[in-house]
Amino acid sequence: MLNITVRGHDLSGVASVKDLAEHTKKQGVHNLQLALGMSFPDMPSGAANLNPGMGAAIKRELANEDVQVGILSCYINMIHPDLEIREQLLQKFESYLRHARYFGASMVASETGCVLPEIQYTEDNFSDEAFADMVGVIRRLVKAGEEAGMLVGIEPGLNHPLYSLERVEQLLTAVQSDYLGIIFDPSNLITNEDYQHQVAMVERAFERFGDKIVAVHLKDFKVEDDQIIPVNLGEGLIDYAAIARIIAKHKPLSYVVLEETKDDHIGRALQLSLASEAKP
Repeated sequence: MLNITVRGHDLSGVASVKDLAEHTKKQGVHNLQLALGMSFPDMPSGAANLNPGMGAAIKRELANEDVQVGILSCYINMIHPDLEIREQLLQKFESYLRHARYFGASMVASETGCVLPEIQYTEDNFSDEAFADMVGVIRRLVKAGEEAGMLVGIEPGLNHPLYSLERVEQLLTAVQSDYLGIIFDPSNLITNEDYQHQVAMVERAFERFGDKIVAVHLKDFKVEDDQIIPVNLGEGLIDYAAIARIIAKHKPLSYVVLEETKDDHIGRALQLSLASEAKP
């Protein structure tokens, strides 16, 4: 079984926490990955704005519709080249770690960023220097997570220094903590040249560091002009059934986030999930 989760900002027409709760329930889903600034752009959600009352109020409103925050998003460029900006971003993430429990979240999530100011693909991210810089930052954030009793969920991707299964293993060796987990998105680690091997890659990931995988993103895709383009789950090339079986085998009831699947397509994806689980 899988614990299907949606990103709050994949639901349109949401102007309030009440709207978010109702739209999530309408799709038959009970778990959210919540990015405050993306779901509620008019609500201040910086490092100094989070507070226990905010978390408790959002948690209470969502619970009215049997919805909860599983993952609190704080996606930042944690290796931003401007050290003053970087410090502000890291302090924001640390604030999210301190306050996540009031929202009911089990982890705070981020990717690892980019050596450039804007996150994008560059082979400069693949250097040992960029990796070492990233490790130092994650070590700091994990320490803050340990102090707050909150998991730090790190998502690898080709646009980041954490760009391969090998680099993930190196990170986990360098930062050994029960409070560091991996949010695994197989579509973030494939290209137009190797997407046919997606299932084998997922199997390798669970074999090599499955004990550290704390959530999975399922992002369907198509290949267009040699690029991986996200689409709603069930409309692309991801081998959903095979990957779902691997997740269920290794991490039953794990959070599985339907990233880039939007609005009423979420309900259809949930039916796809249920149908997959019903097959022997």
